[in-house]
Amino acid sequence: MLKRSKRLFSSLTIAHKITVLYGGIFSLALLIISFFVLVNVTVIVQNNVRMEIVKIVENIDEYIKNGGTMSQEALETLLENKYVEVNIVDTKKNKVYKNSVGELPFFVRKIPPEQAYNKFEPWKNNNFQSEELEERGFKVSLTKGFHVGEKEYFISGRDGKEFVLIEKEIKFNEDCYLVQAFKMIPDNSYYVQSFGLRLFLIDIFCIFLSFLIGKYISKRMLKPVEEIQQTAERISIEDLSQRIDTSGPDDEMKELAETFNSMFSRLETSFQKQNQFVSDASHELRTPISVIQGYANLINRWGKSDPTVLEESIQSILAETEHMSQLIKKLLFLAKSDQNRIPIQKEQFNLNELVKDIVKEMSVAKEKRNTVIEEQKEVEIYADNSMVKQLLWIHCENALKYTKKESTITFRIYEQDGYGCVDIQDNGTGMAQEDVTRIFDRFYRADKSRNKEIPGTGLGLSIAKWIAESNDGKISVESELGQGTTFHNKFPLEKKNRKKGKD
Repeated sequence: MLKRSKRLFSSLTIAHKITVLYGGIFSLALLIISFFVLVNVTVIVQNNVRMEIVKIVENIDEYIKNGGTMSQEALETLLENKYVEVNIVDTKKNKVYKNSVGELPFFVRKIPPEQAYNKFEPWKNNNFQSEELEERGFKVSLTKGFHVGEKEYFISGRDGKEFVLIEKEIKFNEDCYLVQAFKMIPDNSYYVQSFGLRLFLIDIFCIFLSFLIGKYISKRMLKPVEEIQQTAERISIEDLSQRIDTSGPDDEMKELAETFNSMFSRLETSFQKQNQFVSDASHELRTPISVIQGYANLINRWGKSDPTVLEESIQSILAETEHMSQLIKKLLFLAKSDQNRIPIQKEQFNLNELVKDIVKEMSVAKEKRNTVIEEQKEVEIYADNSMVKQLLWIHCENALKYTKKESTITFRIYEQDGYGCVDIQDNGTGMAQEDVTRIFDRFYRADKSRNKEIPGTGLGLSIAKWIAESNDGKISVESELGQGTTFHNKFPLEKKNRKKGKD
C-alpha cells in the first residue's frame, strides 16, 4: 500500500505535489488540534464551573471583610449566578444561610442550629471522610484551591453526577463563617456531540479551503516555470531573442528566470558568433578557391603552349594553396579552442631564453629586420611554453609584414605587478584607433583591402588572445598610424614569487 502511494505521488505533477503537501500538512495539523480540543472539552467545562464558584466565593469574602452583615437577603443579593448553590454556616450564631434548589446533597455539611459551636470544631478542620462517602457511592478528590484557606473538592457519584465544591473559612473581627459553594457539572455528552459535529464540519471546510489555497500557491510558485516553458517552446534557430518576464518579487524563481535569460543571451551570442564565423570562413576560403580556379582555367586555355603563363599560374596556385592550408589550420585551432579541446601544459620556464630563441629563428627568415632585446633581469613565468612561443611568433610575423627591411623590432622583457612581461615593438605602418579596438576580432584585418602583397587570414591575433587568456595572462596593443605598433603580453610569474605578494 505504501509503495503504491509513493508511486502514485511520484506520478503527480509538481503543481499537484505542492497542492497535496500543503493541503495534507495543514489538514493533519488541524485534525490533531481538533482531537486535543475534543478530548479536553470535559476539562474545559469543568474549569468553567470552577471559575463560576470561585467568583461567588470571592464576592462573599469581599462582602464580609468590608463589614457586611451576612443574612439570607444578603446572600441572595450577592449571588451572580442562580445556578451556583451556596451554603454558609455562621459558626458564631449557629445559623445557616443557603441558596439551593431542593434538599442539600449529602456531602454538604449541615449544622443543626441548636448545637454549640465547639462541637463542630473537629468537623470544620477536617476533610471529608472518604470511607463514609464511598459507602454512599461517592468518590472525593481534594485539590489545591485558588486562594489561601480554600479547599476544592471534585465529587462524583454512582449515578454519573459530578460536582465541584469549594469550602472556605472566612473570619472578620468576631464573625466566623464556613462557606460552601457547589455546582453540578452538567452532562456534557450532548455538548460534546454537538461541539464535535460543529468541529467536524469546520474541519471539512478548512481542509477543502487548504487544498484550494495550496492549488493557488502552487500556481503562483510555478508561474515563472510555466513562463520558462512557454518561452523555451517559442525559441527557435530563427528567433533566439525571446526572454522570460522577470517582473515580480525578488525570490528564487526570479533568480531562475534571470539565469535562463542569461543562458538564452549566451546561446544567442554564441549562435551569432557561429554564423559570423561560418560566414567569414566561407568568404576567406572563397577567394583562394576563385583564384585557383581562375589560374586553372588560364592554364587550360593558354598555359599548355605558353611556359610563362604556366609557371606564373603554378606559382599562384601554390601560394593560394599554402594560404588555404594556413587558414584551415587556424580555423581548426579556433574551433578546438571554442570546445576546450586544446590541452594546456603549464610549466616553469625562462622567458628570456624563449625570446632569444625566437630572435635567432627570425635571423634566418627571408625578410630580415634589426632586432633588439631589452631585459632587466631573468624572468621566470608559469605557462605553456609552446603556446607562448606561438603567441610571440604571431606578433613577430605581423611585425615582419608591416615593417620595412631597415626597420627595428624591439623585445622588452621585465616584471610588473606579479607578471612576467614581454613587449614587442615595431616602427612600421601602425594602425588607426578604430582598428585598434577590433584588432583581436576574428577575420578582422587593418588592411581592409586584403591586398596580396601582405598575406594574412585575420585570425592570428584572435589565436594570440586566446592563448594569453588560457594561460592566465593578458594581452593589449598600442598603435599609432604611421608610427608603429607595440603589443604588451603578460604571464604569471613563478609560484614562489606570487606567494611573496608580487601579483
